[in-house]
Amino acid sequence: MKYPFSPEVLDALPEELAELYRSLEATLLDEICSRLKLAGELNEVTVQDIRTLRSHGIDLKDIEKAIQRTANIGQRDLQKLLDDVVERNQRYYKEVMDLAGVTAPETLVSAADIAAIMAQAQREVGNLTRSMGFLVDNGRTMLTPARAYQWALDNAEMQITSGAISYNQAIKSTVKQLADSGIKAVDYESGHRDQIDVAARRAVMTGVSQLCAKYTEQSAEYLETPYFEVSAHIGARDKGVGWQNHKLWQGRVYSVRSGDKYPNIYEVCGLGYVDGLEGANCRHIRTAFVDGVMERTYTDEELAHIDDGHDVDFEDKHYTAYEATQKQRQIERTVRKLKREQAAYKAAGLEEDAQAVTARIRRLNQEYKAFSKAAGLPLQRERMKVEY
Repeated sequence: MKYPFSPEVLDALPEELAELYRSLEATLLDEICSRLKLAGELNEVTVQDIRTLRSHGIDLKDIEKAIQRTANIGQRDLQKLLDDVVERNQRYYKEVMDLAGVTAPETLVSAADIAAIMAQAQREVGNLTRSMGFLVDNGRTMLTPARAYQWALDNAEMQITSGAISYNQAIKSTVKQLADSGIKAVDYESGHRDQIDVAARRAVMTGVSQLCAKYTEQSAEYLETPYFEVSAHIGARDKGVGWQNHKLWQGRVYSVRSGDKYPNIYEVCGLGYVDGLEGANCRHIRTAFVDGVMERTYTDEELAHIDDGHDVDFEDKHYTAYEATQKQRQIERTVRKLKREQAAYKAAGLEEDAQAVTARIRRLNQEYKAFSKAAGLPLQRERMKVEY
């Protein structure tokens, strides 16, 4: 019997929502940058031309409509996903209880607990569109999408008035700042800023992880087991000391008690700590384990060889399986950033600049495919097609 939420599934689950917010980001960049385009000889643009552009303004209704539409779809899709997580956990643990000969209650987790976790996840996703903006001026200024257009024109006017550069150059510099930033979301409590798709992924993962953990803990109580099996995946974090090194403890069975036949899950895996099991950026998950009834998913031998064939020498540098997955993600982030830049330049009528970025994207995509093939890692589009 296989738990439905493997690390690969957990990685793919938030992608649909993340893509929704990337699409909003692209729409807003296009709305703003396309209105910075001026007909005629760009080098002859005057301050008066810029002021004329400013007087036309930007239709905030279109921006607000795009934001509201994304917020509505995001919250609807999140609810559907979380409902599915509940249903699959319920089904899995009822089967485990049948196997263990334990009579399962109709509902394993109370409706109130489920509702509280879902409400928190919905609040986090709802806050994304309320706290978002462009980060410009070397990270000193956060602009709402509505303010970004005026800032772009103010910036261009100031640079042209100083006589330093042409409108074309000023707009290129301004558009690049907007594209480099992309849409950021702010965490009100910590003040931390993230790309909006990253923030969306985290909001989804927090809700999913909390639901899975609640079902696991509640089911362990019904099963009267102190044991939990931890999942495993290729390219787990292999750096740090103690529980920071996830590769050392993944895939094994642990106990919540000290001095038991299995090691203590808190002491070895750091359950409950930000750098341990189920902490920040951790894709591992624990499931209730019934000794004598269930078998481990991986043997020690299989775990010892889980990364075989995934470390790689590429362009005179050696990468472990973990480093290879990190390199892959870094290239993916860079390509997304360049695609924002490419689209923004195009929208602003800066065709030559757009073409130069297109060539960079092409080269980077070639490197990405070659590196992924050498490391035996699936491309992002393949990773996101995981079925469960």
